[in-house]
Amino acid sequence: MSLRPLQPEDLIAVAAPAGRFEAARFRRGIERVRKNGFRVTYRRDIFSGTAFLAGTDSRRAVELKQYFQDSKSKALIFARGGYGCQRLLPLLSKTAFHPKVVVGSSDLTVLLNFIWKRFRRPTLYGPMVTPHLAPPTTGGRNARRLQAALMEKNFFDRQRLVGGQLLRPGKARGRIIGGCLSLVVSTLGTPYEIDTRGSIVFLEDTHEEPYAVDRLLTQLIQAGKLRGVRGIVLGTFRLGRRLFPTEVRAVCRERFSDFNGPVLWGVRFGHCPEPLIVPFGGMGRIAGKRLFIEKGLF
Repeated sequence: MSLRPLQPEDLIAVAAPAGRFEAARFRRGIERVRKNGFRVTYRRDIFSGTAFLAGTDSRRAVELKQYFQDSKSKALIFARGGYGCQRLLPLLSKTAFHPKVVVGSSDLTVLLNFIWKRFRRPTLYGPMVTPHLAPPTTGGRNARRLQAALMEKNFFDRQRLVGGQLLRPGKARGRIIGGCLSLVVSTLGTPYEIDTRGSIVFLEDTHEEPYAVDRLLTQLIQAGKLRGVRGIVLGTFRLGRRLFPTEVRAVCRERFSDFNGPVLWGVRFGHCPEPLIVPFGGMGRIAGKRLFIEKGLF
């Protein structure tokens, strides 16, 4: 079953499979989704909190299973990232998935990868409710970008994924796979390991010092995850207020110096106030300083 763009009054489900969050921020973000013409549903126990998680593993897994299988909701978005999704993957092994648009980022990397590997369904690496839709200055713009991504078939023709610099020249075409670097690395050696063969890999992260980025990239390389990769697109690597720190750029330039393909640095997706949206599992090509999306979701 192929996905179709959402229509006004379509139902969007909201889940919290990762970190706990502030209820007031959540409600502000949800109100923006409603103002953009959608109906919204979420479970009453979404505000549960267990230590640093949005409730027990059981609660969060049951919530995901419910919305994975729900035929009424046309999209699934998330309260926030943080930590916790990886704990749930074994609990989702026998879950069916009714086709819908799924949007998330950061810790949701492992869930988007799970959906791609298990169901071969593309998703969107993009905004979440409390970090992106709730803030007073940027929340409205992020909500409108999300609305366009959900409703417009030609969204990726209008949203330009342009970088600041080519660390390695070249052209590439492939399946777009990746996410938050530390979460991508966390899948290695598990049944949920990311498959990068024949892909364009997109990576970003936040508050990882240059040496830590070096370590993460080194593990990715030593695990063989660059073999068969056709191109690399690097997003934000936030340090303090800097989204594209030169020290991290230098690390990436050095670690990818032997990579046989283009490496694009400085595309504004990931942990930043107004992130662009990347189709996880979509098809794209790198030409010059731009990642062109040939097929997103619709």
